[in-house]
Amino acid sequence: MNLKKHILNLVLITSTISTIDAQVWTKSFSAGSYDSNKKLLGGSEVLQLVNHKKKLFASIGYWQDANNIWYGGSNNSIGWGQINRLDNPSANWEEDLFMGSSYLRPELLKQIIFTKDEFGYLLPLPDTILISAGYSPNYITRNVIVKSFVRNDLNGKWGESEIVQGAFPAGENYSIRDIEIHIDQQTGLEYVFATVGTQGIYKGKYNPSNPGKIDWISTAEFGPLSIRPLGIEVANGTLYFSSGSALYRRIDGVSPSYVIDHDFSDLGAKINSAVGGIRGLTSIDNPGGIGNTFLLMWCPNGQSQGTIYRLEPDGSGGFNRMYEAKLSVLIERFLVGSNVSYVLGAYNEFYKYIDPISNDTLHLVGFEANLTGGGHPTWNSYYKGGLFAKRNSNGQYSIEEINGTISKNDTALVANRCYVSSPFSNETALYFGGFDPNSNSSTNMAWVFKKNYQVNAIDVLTPNETNFIIYPNPSSNQLFIESENLETYEFTIINLLGKKVASGRLNGPTETVDISSLPLNVYILRIDNEAVKFVKTN
Repeated sequence: MNLKKHILNLVLITSTISTIDAQVWTKSFSAGSYDSNKKLLGGSEVLQLVNHKKKLFASIGYWQDANNIWYGGSNNSIGWGQINRLDNPSANWEEDLFMGSSYLRPELLKQIIFTKDEFGYLLPLPDTILISAGYSPNYITRNVIVKSFVRNDLNGKWGESEIVQGAFPAGENYSIRDIEIHIDQQTGLEYVFATVGTQGIYKGKYNPSNPGKIDWISTAEFGPLSIRPLGIEVANGTLYFSSGSALYRRIDGVSPSYVIDHDFSDLGAKINSAVGGIRGLTSIDNPGGIGNTFLLMWCPNGQSQGTIYRLEPDGSGGFNRMYEAKLSVLIERFLVGSNVSYVLGAYNEFYKYIDPISNDTLHLVGFEANLTGGGHPTWNSYYKGGLFAKRNSNGQYSIEEINGTISKNDTALVANRCYVSSPFSNETALYFGGFDPNSNSSTNMAWVFKKNYQVNAIDVLTPNETNFIIYPNPSSNQLFIESENLETYEFTIINLLGKKVASGRLNGPTETVDISSLPLNVYILRIDNEAVKFVKTN
């Protein structure tokens, strides 16, 4: 084997040993700065974070931000909804989309994938797009316009498509909180569906000749609704959405219809439409059988305790409701001495994440909590720090705080709204974003933190040539290790928990190491003062 050839053809992560903490929090974005083009990067809240085509995107809202003219600002050219972009971990954030006047915030930001054309035929290649949406009220004409915005990744420009226009009032009537692609199981046609506030469910078809890539049908497929939907999701080949206490199912066909498959009204809670009811509707693998089940947070009103339920298919077209956790109880255990009166959470979803330390499948969900007692710092009665819950693969929950325990002198975080795995190849990290004004003045309060993982106190550096090379990587049974010299070296293999799982000696320029007995996971191969990450696969 030609060692140099492998060095050119393989990407290896080399590491040096250090004594740093295994998990390090750093701030990635602070509102109030300017990008390289002197565009204001302000905002009161980070609503979504999305990993798209090796870049990180953040949606920024200006509700209750004094940069906006509605809240005391004097410049109509700033203070409206933005999508900001981060190209690499060491870069500065840049404005990627300025939505324009009266678009107070991007109601959603999501990556979706079209696989079919408007006639139902498969595309030569799927089209993966980044889509945002929002509504703009015109106080002169008393008219509201709802649009989607789609990024052209070739030139960085965004195309627009109008979804619907309507009359005042705005707000919850046009709040477009989620979007999903679904293939009709009867017709074979592929549609993108959007929840447009109390107006109802709207759908569109893929059209690559449209700058906004979507031709929307301007009349609702279903609606109007009494309470704005906060989630739309596909599970087991079926489209569902939530509104208030009800989970609706779409019956596919030429003339589609919707039925309620589950209802929380038996709990007797009066729904406050601003809070929502069912929040964070997310499809996950069914722990009790085949197919998918749902996770959701029940937040009906100002007395919400952030109760998390799982809905499992009952085999008869409905669902069995399974209690999982009550966040207020978990928060009171985490913040000793506190009394939690209100929890609002699951702003977007329960985010699936494979923990690089434990290799466990987690689901993350953020929230805010109104509390008293225990001497914990608050901001307008809300806990000042950023908390989130982690659900492990056994359905057990724990609480973690962003950037460690907050102090009374630290800038308030209040609400963790979103989270996403790093898109960058040279870091293992999770990004978190948030804040929630809760109708209070909140100028430049938007934030993004990231949690860096350094495995077993190993600081991962930039890919580089080493004295050793391993191949294939990933590998199922054997690793070949090549050296540029004939010296003898000891090697060890450790897992991500820092436990040694194998060791041996390299006695020549090429050695074979049997890894067939190792569980599927990521491992570190240490040789002398160097370390290389590899993946054990099937």
